[in-house]
Amino acid sequence: MLYPSIEPFNSGWLEVSPGEKIYWEECGNKAGVPIVFVHGGPGAGCSETSRRLFDPQKFRVVLWDQRACGRSQSLGPLSDLTLEHLVQDLERVRQHLGIDQWVLFGGSWGTTLSLAYAQIHPQQVSGLLLRGVFTASTSELAWLYQEGGAAQVFPQEWSMFSQILKHDKVGLEKDNKDALGLPDQGQTLVQEYTWRDFLKAYLAALLSQDLQTQESAAFSWAHWEHSIMSVPGLPKLAPQDMGRNRSMAIQSCHLFLNDPWLRDEKRWASYEDIQHLPCLIVQGQFDIVTPMKTAHALHQKWDNSQLVQVPGAGHASSDPELMQALIKSLDQWPGR
Repeated sequence: MLYPSIEPFNSGWLEVSPGEKIYWEECGNKAGVPIVFVHGGPGAGCSETSRRLFDPQKFRVVLWDQRACGRSQSLGPLSDLTLEHLVQDLERVRQHLGIDQWVLFGGSWGTTLSLAYAQIHPQQVSGLLLRGVFTASTSELAWLYQEGGAAQVFPQEWSMFSQILKHDKVGLEKDNKDALGLPDQGQTLVQEYTWRDFLKAYLAALLSQDLQTQESAAFSWAHWEHSIMSVPGLPKLAPQDMGRNRSMAIQSCHLFLNDPWLRDEKRWASYEDIQHLPCLIVQGQFDIVTPMKTAHALHQKWDNSQLVQVPGAGHASSDPELMQALIKSLDQWPGR
């Protein structure tokens, strides 16, 4: 299904600000169609498998780890972490590699970043291929991190995730508990809390000085997202991934709570400046993380878009049906 393993023909680090170096690599055909892989998360990073989605004879593939992700070098997980900075980083990578226009291939959080980049730099984009459309709107975040959404589909997993607001189970520092207005010990009225309350509580725990509190919050966050990601299921969480899981959770909470672009939902209301660009949306029928509703709404707003629904697939690009649909879509993408 995947293309054979391939090594980059070019790679390096690009300093985008003092102390921040972005890892990038190129593989495939130097004279091929330029396409950039915009990974999800926030904080996931790229992998060897990411390279294997692309026909190496057809594409000049650019992969990069967003700031504070993967092989990129950073001062910390929240160093200048805004959607605007990530767009600037991606544009610096394009300029550094001397690419005039490229296709944006974004998945999940990567669709958010791809859409933002395309709106700011439409002249540098030749098209978009999006998987698992996500724009971090209030309704999407409420679906993921508030009672009544995905919690209704996975109630047992949600019960574990929502323990964060039972502070007698988590052990948050008193200052954090007071600042967040958490309930008295033993109270469990989680249905009264919004997604913002949950994310604030997680961010406080993840940034705690107590290592056990950090690890407990990181595991709980990762377990929730892991559980709802795939129809056939994913491998169990590995202990060696806990540092990466904590970093991803910190970045997600921070961006979803504080990013100026994401909080201004009017900026997502129109795609007038990029209507002329071809956009192919590939969406799993049973995607719980980013349900079909958001992808369908984007398709309705975008005249030059197509929506491919993949029966039996969830959110994870590793779902066999979804992976096959993505590779087919890439294979059929117009060449030079």
